[in-house]
Amino acid sequence: MNPSPDVTLVDVDETVADQLLRLAKRDASPDEVAPPLGGPSWNLERTAWFYSYHHAAAGGLDGPAAEKSWAVFSGDRIAGSVRLKRDTSAGTPSAETGIWLGRSFRSQGIGGAALHLVLEEARRAGLSRVTARTLAGNAGARRLLASAGAHLMFDGDGTVRAVVEL
Repeated sequence: MNPSPDVTLVDVDETVADQLLRLAKRDASPDEVAPPLGGPSWNLERTAWFYSYHHAAAGGLDGPAAEKSWAVFSGDRIAGSVRLKRDTSAGTPSAETGIWLGRSFRSQGIGGAALHLVLEEARRAGLSRVTARTLAGNAGARRLLASAGAHLMFDGDGTVRAVVEL
């Protein structure tokens, strides 16, 4: 495991979105990246959603979608994506985060480095809390979130809610 990977977050423009989609199609399950639209595989509906999502998230936390997505790069290689979505229902300035990495980039410290960077983005945006949700059986995601200082709460529906106070 690389203790200090060279990880950066890059704004998602059209070219980067194309790179992300190619990575997702070759190195991730469609359900890890997009909602189950039109069936279990990559199809026109999922692909359209993917581009629409990243286009809307380009507006940032203060834009119409109240969301920002970045591509995660490890060195010069695209590794996945991370996002923040402002939570306007919370009583405190909050956002929800999510991350996906291509299978070949997992267990190398890249996810932890990307999460650290997105938490820094949240702090710069004036947020005081970041939440995430994962499946209870996803031990890797639970470890990643706990290592970032998240308080983990197991819900009765098989999911875990993680809260990081900034």
